[in-house]
Amino acid sequence: MNNDLLEAVRLANLEFQEFIEQVAKNGAKGVESRGAIRRLRGVDLRLKAVSKFLSVGFKPFAQASESESEVLKYRDNLKTLRGVMETLQFSLLAEKARLGNVRANMQATCAWATSLREIS
Repeated sequence: MNNDLLEAVRLANLEFQEFIEQVAKNGAKGVESRGAIRRLRGVDLRLKAVSKFLSVGFKPFAQASESESEVLKYRDNLKTLRGVMETLQFSLLAEKARLGNVRANMQATCAWATSLREIS
């Protein structure tokens, strides 16, 4: 594994770990912040960077054990990230449904207030 790919995998592992920890800690509420959006963009960038290096191909690296452990960590992080993204998707769908109910209630309240004003 060449140095550029190894560095890309290391950065991806750090980025993934930060995102996983944030979502695990805050759930869907953690996604509301700009920091979460920034981290999600970072995850996307890291996935693309590693993919770019892998599509070109890579040569074996002298420090095989270090490279191997980083790749194994990367693979584990990808599995965890997939689960976190699925959980996050369900949380966001539930939040969307809740907001839909709030919106419907607000529209009903607005209609009631409008009719009350017309009667008065």
